[in-house]
Amino acid sequence: MKLGLCSWAYNRTFASGKWDLEKLLHVCADELKIGGVDIIDVHFKSTDVDYLLKIKKLATDLQITISAVSPGNSFGKDNPKDEAAEIENIKKWTDIAYTLGASNLRIFAGWAPKEKHERLWPKVVNSIKACADYSAKKGITLAIESHNGGGYLPTSIETFKLLKDVNSPWVKLNVDTGNFQDKDMYEALRKAMPYATHMHCKIHKLSKDGQELEFDFDKIFTILKSANYRGFFNVEYEGKEDEIEYVPKSFDMVRQFMKKYDMI
Repeated sequence: MKLGLCSWAYNRTFASGKWDLEKLLHVCADELKIGGVDIIDVHFKSTDVDYLLKIKKLATDLQITISAVSPGNSFGKDNPKDEAAEIENIKKWTDIAYTLGASNLRIFAGWAPKEKHERLWPKVVNSIKACADYSAKKGITLAIESHNGGGYLPTSIETFKLLKDVNSPWVKLNVDTGNFQDKDMYEALRKAMPYATHMHCKIHKLSKDGQELEFDFDKIFTILKSANYRGFFNVEYEGKEDEIEYVPKSFDMVRQFMKKYDMI
């Protein structure tokens, strides 16, 4: 298994203007000493090719793999023009991922009022199919994330149904260890592992001595070990404490579990 960072872990630091993507890449290499990064769309200063190539070159020089690029999107719109715009946005970010050399594009199914889900579901499916047809030409896998904010994929049941309905080898999962809203989130995680092309390691509540208080990492690592997961496991700290202090603590904790379960 390969250890990386989801740039959202430092989102408040980005929003404050203290850091930019270049700074983040240096922190990954020099301080966190990790080999991969998943970059959220809002953390790019620009999508101009010259800027993207600058980021790609810096990541290469620092021996950092850009394991995924993560745009925000929401399929299943009532208005056909809005739905078409969502598809075009994902195609644009597919091109960006291709330029950066990322193998995965993290996407969402989307959000809509629950009473509209059944009616709009076919739109979600057809839109993801269209995006997959495009991403296949670029060699980019679409990694769908079941999001803890609800939407079309609150549980593994809807998530697996979407994979079945889309039925594309270019559509898999970005499995977030804290997002499934199933009664047994660990069983949902276990069932999702065969479809994982990329992962987020969700951390919500970290104690001062570096212990996660919300999620059971022994259960999580038992599942990872059993699944023989070898992809990127990217820390996504979402706690309320100072990111600059607590993201490194998060990595210390994860490394302890990697060592415990012989996954280094």
